[in-house]
Amino acid sequence: MTTFQQKLSPSRSTDKNSYFVDDWAVPHDDNVTYPPHQDFFDDDEDADGDYDYHNYQQQHPPPPPEINLKNVLTGIVAIVTGRNKDDDHTTPPPPSNVAFMDSANNGDTYLHSSVYTPSAPPLNLEPTGHNYNAYKQVLEAEPPEWLRDSSTSVCMQCNAPFTALTRGRHHCRFCGGIFCRTCSKGRCLLPVKFRERNPQRVCDTCYDMLDPLQGVLINTISNAVQVAKHDVTDWTCTRGWLNLPLGLSMEHEIYKSSNTLRNYCQVARINPERSIPAAVIKGAKGLAILTVAKAGMLLTYKLGTGLVMARRADGSWSAPSAIISAGLGWGAQAGGELMDFIIVLHDHKAVKTFCSRMHFSLGAGCSAAAGPVGRVLEADLRAGDRGSGMCYTYSCSKGAFVGVSLEGNIVATRMDTNLHFYGDPYLTTGDILLGTVDRPKAAEPLYAALEDLYSKLHC
Repeated sequence: MTTFQQKLSPSRSTDKNSYFVDDWAVPHDDNVTYPPHQDFFDDDEDADGDYDYHNYQQQHPPPPPEINLKNVLTGIVAIVTGRNKDDDHTTPPPPSNVAFMDSANNGDTYLHSSVYTPSAPPLNLEPTGHNYNAYKQVLEAEPPEWLRDSSTSVCMQCNAPFTALTRGRHHCRFCGGIFCRTCSKGRCLLPVKFRERNPQRVCDTCYDMLDPLQGVLINTISNAVQVAKHDVTDWTCTRGWLNLPLGLSMEHEIYKSSNTLRNYCQVARINPERSIPAAVIKGAKGLAILTVAKAGMLLTYKLGTGLVMARRADGSWSAPSAIISAGLGWGAQAGGELMDFIIVLHDHKAVKTFCSRMHFSLGAGCSAAAGPVGRVLEADLRAGDRGSGMCYTYSCSKGAFVGVSLEGNIVATRMDTNLHFYGDPYLTTGDILLGTVDRPKAAEPLYAALEDLYSKLHC
């Protein structure tokens, strides 16, 4: 059988010598040599009347869209913003057979690597490499002088006019040009002479130039590879006296968590009965450390930030991921307190829960605080899109508060904080906690505090 015949399927008619190609019956003759398979009914044959795809569309129009509130609001927004004017409905988009999802051996579903891996050319910064001269000019670039807003009234890439609400002006931090939001969605670390350690907005053209160099810049100028400047957590430093509930950066969260662990070691040394049981802390698969403010009567409100870390198979600790917590409590309670939480993740299911973008916790606990030192004990169940698990919460609190309550909390990953710290927009919480990210140099005070904690447990 020839290649052409293999492409054909047996006819659904009673004639066994007929085949179907796109619902067209083609007779088969063993004495005839058929050409290689090709698209028979192309645009050239439309003029002969053999097959007209556009007439077929007119005779079989697609079903009308469903009328609901979502579609109506979407249409109104499209009319106001003018997006419907740019749409081209004459040619239907070709079907895609790209698989964006993959499945791991354990059944977990994750985004295929081709989706979030930059399609950059291979980087070779050796003096003899082919890419060295091309990238050297980018790495040694000087900060530009930004153009004035009055320099142009249209985007310098798509030529769309600027508007106050739907299409504002944005300067590219690398070239200084003026672009709309659509043409400057990328975030990249800039060369060392720009003196910027956070990823900055750049236009699409500059993004293509900077994208291949992000691996080099992440390992040289990002906040994660810098030496921690604030590493004094004793009483000689005013910031060591009291942890604030909201941290503005990962460096602040690292300092707060180091201070919490140091204070916990002091409390455990003075009064061992208030410490976390050694068996619990030794078997922990991860730790979440937060500082939370809580206040109210009968109905209490809680808000705070912190970080989470996971224990690797070799006993070392992963890189930290920033989190924020907000919640409500109901019960026989009154007052206000500032709590330093240590949440013990005692299994891998609990660690996967913190890998979620957002998860919920529900539990019960008792709290008592009078003056500078108090005690809070809680056990809660946490559930997110990556799984669920049990956690145990221990804390020291400061303030005037007493009560027994039912607690509900929402814990979310602070993606912007992680981005500003690591400088990698493709980095996920799973990458950070499950060990694919190296331990950042900026978190050395935190790792030192953990080593002191575990060294005291072995004594």
